[in-house]
Amino acid sequence: MERTIHCVGYASVGEGQMKLIYAMSKLDIIQEREKARKQGLTIDYWIAQTKKGKKILNLMPSETFKQDSDIPSMKTVVCPVCEGDGVNGKFFCPVCNGSGITRPGHEKNWRPWQIEGMKREREK
Repeated sequence: MERTIHCVGYASVGEGQMKLIYAMSKLDIIQEREKARKQGLTIDYWIAQTKKGKKILNLMPSETFKQDSDIPSMKTVVCPVCEGDGVNGKFFCPVCNGSGITRPGHEKNWRPWQIEGMKREREK
């Protein structure tokens, strides 16, 4: 199975070792940054692999990467389904992709019965 990844982040995990982190949108970058923070990692920089990746990272035509600290943040809120812990029952929360944060109103992409089901799963 092939999949095009727009942006790849690199986080140091030890002496000379890096962890690859994949993102398909600006929201993914923000969420992956939060997940890395919870794991005690810091993302060093992001590389764009596609034209869309360059747009996401807001790169100039001659640039191919950007430091994580130079990527502007976007307005996020604590996930209303998992209440910020990123876990929904036994699995990760699909609304915030396991990060505990999402953009305002993002839960409206799901039907009310789906949200209620996710909240009930959390209570188990």
